[in-house]
Amino acid sequence: MRQKTLILLGLVLLAGNLHAQLARRAFLGAQLLEVTDSIAKKHNMKQKKGVLVVRVVEGSSAEQMGIKPHDLILAINDKEVNEVAKLVEGVGRHRGGDELHVTIMRDAQPQQVSGILKPLPEETSDYAEVIYDAVSYDDGTIRTIIHKPEGEGKMPAVFFIQGYPCSSIDRLPYYHPHKKLLDGLAEKGYVIIKTEKAGIGDSRNERNCLDCNLFEEVELFSASFNSLARYDFIDLDKVFIFGHSMGGVQAPLLNTDFAPLGMAVYGTVIRPWFEYFMEHSRIQKFIMGWDYLENEAQHDAALKYFYRLLVEKQTPEQLIQDQEVKKFMEDRWNYNGGEHLLGRHYTFWQQLQETKLFSAWAHTPAHVLSLWGEGDFVAFNPYEHQLIADVVNRYQPGKATFMRLPHMDHSFIRVEDQQHAVKVRSDWEYNANNFNYEIVEVLDQWMKEKISQASLISNP
Repeated sequence: MRQKTLILLGLVLLAGNLHAQLARRAFLGAQLLEVTDSIAKKHNMKQKKGVLVVRVVEGSSAEQMGIKPHDLILAINDKEVNEVAKLVEGVGRHRGGDELHVTIMRDAQPQQVSGILKPLPEETSDYAEVIYDAVSYDDGTIRTIIHKPEGEGKMPAVFFIQGYPCSSIDRLPYYHPHKKLLDGLAEKGYVIIKTEKAGIGDSRNERNCLDCNLFEEVELFSASFNSLARYDFIDLDKVFIFGHSMGGVQAPLLNTDFAPLGMAVYGTVIRPWFEYFMEHSRIQKFIMGWDYLENEAQHDAALKYFYRLLVEKQTPEQLIQDQEVKKFMEDRWNYNGGEHLLGRHYTFWQQLQETKLFSAWAHTPAHVLSLWGEGDFVAFNPYEHQLIADVVNRYQPGKATFMRLPHMDHSFIRVEDQQHAVKVRSDWEYNANNFNYEIVEVLDQWMKEKISQASLISNP
């Protein structure tokens, strides 16, 4: 017992040391806007450049530097910035305490301002204590964020795996569906665990999410999941994984030191990705209102592209030798050179084709809940989600449930149907005010049922 206690103490101390080493990312504190033709004209610019400062947050790094509304930020540390995303990314590479030099344009005159960047404030919760921690992974350290509800003793937990984009899950805005989902579960009494991706947010790694492949990212989430053993307030017999979208692909692939009690997924895929993408090229476009003949005209290029990328494992350099395929990549996959396609390294997509998801689901030790939203036009096929439950139940009878959720799109927004989801997908106000809380109730009811069943088995 003494040896076990010392080991656990060592794990806790190691975790504390990792957290201490992981400095908080920097925070500029300005609302920014892309420069339009009218903004450029107002500032007597011959061409559009820089980003416009709309508002400065009180007490922020920007205010301390003397940056004001209506300033144009032209460069940071002598590197030009012409997009809001690039400026945010550039500041995000810094940590609180770093010095930043900013070139601004004010009253048509360039100026230099400098200052010490403040750290980004930590997120807060109305339902839980927020714990910022870290886990060692590969060549660096990954940020983990834990929401612990009030109360004593061991609690059930939800380990959340987000979708494929390389974006931070720290300090999500109040309207973000992931925040509403996870806050809702924390209010129900579950510990919530969020994990940043490589090089995202506070995470420090030699390579970031953009350059990581699928299997490397699965290892990252596996390391974070296994670190839950060091928290004395988490009941390891009552841990659930919830994978959303790409997170639902990665969930059954985790290499875990202890078995989750349950695994729920929403808006995901089980079949090989060549099949999914070809259906995506056909069916989703019809849902989105494409003309049948317009769709037919691009289908040959889609077929060649997906086959060569996913089956033949061609690199982007090889793919663009075919001008028809190159145009498809540029028009439909945001390709502008290099090794990235749709915001991920091309090997990420190729490994999705290699992954044997049928086998992964057949061998999962957890109870499974496969959810499909009837308004989801991204993961648009209910058969995909029914198939997950069927595979699990074929090899582990009674372990899986498939459920259709009406009036719910890919991001848990209340919609009438798939066509309505397409119509409102860019309507910020509608999405902010129409989160469908049924997803919280369904997950809570299912998890409580599995906890009760496990309790009866262990205490007959």
